Amino acid sequence: MGSAGLVGITVLASILVIIVIRQGRVVSGVTRGLDALAQNQKPRMVRAFPWGPVGRMAQSYNTAAIEIRAQASRRERDHGQLLVVLGAMAEAVVAVDPRRRLLFANESAHELFGLGPSSIGRLVPELIRGSQVQEAVEATLRLESPATHHAELVMPGRDPQARSLPRHLAVRGSPLPGNPAQGAVLVFHDVTELRRLERMRQDFVANASHELKTPLASIKAYTETLLDWAIEDPTVNIRFLERIDEQANRLDQLIHDLLSLARLESGQEFFEHGPIQIVPLLESCALRHRDRAGAKNLVMSFEPGNLGLETVVVADEEAVRQIFDNLIDNAIKYTPEGGRVDVKGVVDGDRVCVEVADTGIGIPRDELPRVFERFYRVDKARSRELGGTGLGLSIVKHLIQSIGGQIDLVSRVGAGTRFTVHLPRGRDDAQSDQHEGPARGLSLRQVEPAVDP
Repeated sequence: MGSAGLVGITVLASILVIIVIRQGRVVSGVTRGLDALAQNQKPRMVRAFPWGPVGRMAQSYNTAAIEIRAQASRRERDHGQLLVVLGAMAEAVVAVDPRRRLLFANESAHELFGLGPSSIGRLVPELIRGSQVQEAVEATLRLESPATHHAELVMPGRDPQARSLPRHLAVRGSPLPGNPAQGAVLVFHDVTELRRLERMRQDFVANASHELKTPLASIKAYTETLLDWAIEDPTVNIRFLERIDEQANRLDQLIHDLLSLARLESGQEFFEHGPIQIVPLLESCALRHRDRAGAKNLVMSFEPGNLGLETVVVADEEAVRQIFDNLIDNAIKYTPEGGRVDVKGVVDGDRVCVEVADTGIGIPRDELPRVFERFYRVDKARSRELGGTGLGLSIVKHLIQSIGGQIDLVSRVGAGTRFTVHLPRGRDDAQSDQHEGPARGLSLRQVEPAVDP
């Protein structure tokens, strides 16, 4: 073999070595790329000549890597969007596996059931103390897709020690695909407020019917008696007619209050808000009720506190007058003889606060959340005897809301009740208050009726 042959063999061997090395690099590149894809990382493209099995493998890998990475990006984007949607849902969404372990819970579920990030993977019975929830999970896991489980659960309130109202949860459960099911997804919707409103509507219909029926029944009874025989009897006919007139007035007041409340709730009642001097208005409200307070031997006072004579609130004058007429009237009605009714004022920043306090019968703690409901009465028999419609405080609440104010309530049975009304203060009264100084209080006690000289 000549020198030329050796040179050829050497060159051929060198070429083969280069090819093998390059093919090895291609295979290594494909291997690293596949490892990157397995770890959900972006792989590098592999450079190779387009011919031969290794080249075709590199080309196929490059095409597949681009598509797989695009699919992974789409899945990540869709997963992120799904998490945002589930996180923004007001309903609580919970997913569990066949072993009853928590797979997923959105923010609403965390808030509703008191869950946290460490809850994932734990048994649902450990996380949610409620047999009805466990029953809903079991019932859903027994189903086959696409069947769904529907139920309404009643669970204890968030704070049992505070005697909070029970929660009503509407649940819809769907099994995950598989036979048997690979888990379940349950959606909980808190319908506590809806059930409360439904109960209020039912109570309103029942109470309104009863309140309308009572005076109508009295009017009908007195009218039938008059028509039968009493119209000619001078000893009873006038008295019966007076009772008819009394019940008609009660019916008229009830219908008037119902219409006022309906207009307030629907926003059809229009108010002209403007600056009002609050002290003269409160004085006039207190004076209007002086005789009624005196008839019950009540001590009634008005203390303006640091309210100046020029202190103003921004509100509708008739609305404010109606608010305090209702509150003072209730205080007098429910305060036994010899008690007190005090009206006090104070300026608190950008608010004017007025308290109406009494030493009356008070309101039970459990009943406080219902005080502003329509037709609510602490003592139903006594309220009807005193001529109340049960709508006054509901009207007060809506009037204060229309003004942009707030009302607070503190009460204790046997000790009395205090309502505090917060009204928006006028902007141009600060200097006037400083110059005028606080207004003087009034003592409105009247034990005996006044006698004209």
